[in-house]
Amino acid sequence: MAKTDIEKYIGELREPADNEKDLDLYSLKKELTDLSESSEVFEDFEKEASIVSKEVLAQIPDLSLLIKIKNLASEIKNKNQINEKLHSMHFNLNLMKNDLTANSISSIKNALNVFLYNDKTKIENMINEINDFKTKLSKIKKYHTSLLPNTLDNKLEIENKYSKHIEQLHSIHKRQKDALISAVKLFLKLANKHIKNLKRFK
Repeated sequence: MAKTDIEKYIGELREPADNEKDLDLYSLKKELTDLSESSEVFEDFEKEASIVSKEVLAQIPDLSLLIKIKNLASEIKNKNQINEKLHSMHFNLNLMKNDLTANSISSIKNALNVFLYNDKTKIENMINEINDFKTKLSKIKKYHTSLLPNTLDNKLEIENKYSKHIEQLHSIHKRQKDALISAVKLFLKLANKHIKNLKRFK
């Protein structure tokens, strides 16, 4: 990831929009549970991307777009794993909070590994995952627009087929991004408290 990308995200973490509120641990857990329950959106989109009626198929000028959409849909389905990674981050945040009153560094060591070093969950890779999700959604929208057939009825069929799913996926992407921002802010806040506590115990 380019340094400018990291700086841009750090700026977003430090300066949230006035109309947005940081999630506390409980609210973050609830949001992640809701996100996990939306996993069917990924599966439904992959299924829909594989099915096109013969009438519509006959009018699509570039059939290679269907293959591209199908491949992208399979790749986007994997973005559901972001939710599991966010759950892992939240779990370690809980451990950090519970250990605040004890002179213990085990939870902060685990959290440092999860947020900074583990290839699956470290902040930089999570940002890359979420940004890649957005890029793939933009490609899907581009291919979808080019895919529209000539007749109005078939055009509406394609619109109904993809538009709702794409809108739902955009919503999930934003919620994943917001959840990551909240998780990182909580991590920084709790890590700072742990450092202060450890200094006090010396």
